[in-house]
Amino acid sequence: MHPISSASIESLPNELLLPILEACAAPSLFCVCKRWHHLLATEFMPFLYKQIGKVHVPEGNVKEQALIVDRIYKLEEKLTEAAKVNAIFRQIFTLAKSLSTLESKEKTEEKRGLRLANYASYLLNINRLLLWKKLPGGKEYLRREEIKHLSLEKKGELLRGWIEENCKNTMFLNLSKAGLTYLPPEICQLSRLQWLNLNQKQLTSLPAEIGKLSQLQKLYLNQNQLTSLPVEIGQLSQLTKLELAENRLKDIAEKIRQRFRLRIDRK
Repeated sequence: MHPISSASIESLPNELLLPILEACAAPSLFCVCKRWHHLLATEFMPFLYKQIGKVHVPEGNVKEQALIVDRIYKLEEKLTEAAKVNAIFRQIFTLAKSLSTLESKEKTEEKRGLRLANYASYLLNINRLLLWKKLPGGKEYLRREEIKHLSLEKKGELLRGWIEENCKNTMFLNLSKAGLTYLPPEICQLSRLQWLNLNQKQLTSLPAEIGKLSQLQKLYLNQNQLTSLPVEIGQLSQLTKLELAENRLKDIAEKIRQRFRLRIDRK
């Protein structure tokens, strides 16, 4: 197979070049395509910004998704969508590096590039570590020499096994102001959890796995960015209190309302 020269890439029409950008947009390719930066900013970046919105608010409309994403990342409304995407990735990479020293600038910005798959992967593992640090004994474990220098991805892979060995009997958990943008699915392993505080300002959704917390009695979700609740909450037969003040919920799922006599606070 003959290598693709910069001249041949440069001659590709936009309809062929744009799918390549979407699949592998990375700064290292700037050098082989003069149109790359322009197309990235004008064609691909707005698409990527909208896709990031869908990651956070799958059920919301475009305007609602943009509003919540801008609020999560504290973005100025006047910025272009291309500038917002760059700002989001900078924040994600910075947070990833703070949680794992192996996440170097070279790895995150040059090798990983601006791709939705990378964003989603980073976001999942960042939220796993933010959850981990709040679990009993989690912060101390992450500081161990053999753990703290692992990559973000490797640390994320270890969470499930660590919960099984160290934290499955936890009954009370306070994740208020933990910085989570969504709750990792590993929360379902805390099967004896009775009290869960998720009061903060960034949570945009709840995983279906929350329905597996069969012993949960009290759930606090005040001051988040929730636009809907998973129907699986209806499986929480022990739930007696649910607080939802200062969210973006338009209504409470009727199944949940009918099945349980919950104390629902939405003021």
